[in-house]
Amino acid sequence: MIESFRNNKKGILMMVASSVFVSFGQMFWKMFYTEGLWALVVGLILYAAGAMIMILAYRYGKLSVLQPMLCLSYVFAIFIAVFILQETMTSFRLAGILVIVFGVILIGGGDTEDTAETAETEGDRL
Repeated sequence: MIESFRNNKKGILMMVASSVFVSFGQMFWKMFYTEGLWALVVGLILYAAGAMIMILAYRYGKLSVLQPMLCLSYVFAIFIAVFILQETMTSFRLAGILVIVFGVILIGGGDTEDTAETAETEGDRL
């Protein structure tokens, strides 16, 4: 499991960053209705930045490991809702967070192939 995280480390970190940007972008979209057009524009910029980071991240890891990391945006969105938008944390939300995080850890740690060797092999086929 540790080896999988080590092999995909840069891609994983970039996907987590992408999830953060996307979550804050969505928060600003929510704020658009009360704050005005500037919030919509900021949300679009943050969301676009998250998408660009995600696209770049695929260069540094396997799709089967990196794509599930985007589920962390649900976790970040809940924390943003609770701590910034003053929404309520429920026991069901907390349980959902634990399930998501546990699932991401299991999937992210489940890569048993050496990513560097795989990338070299795939590069040779092109």
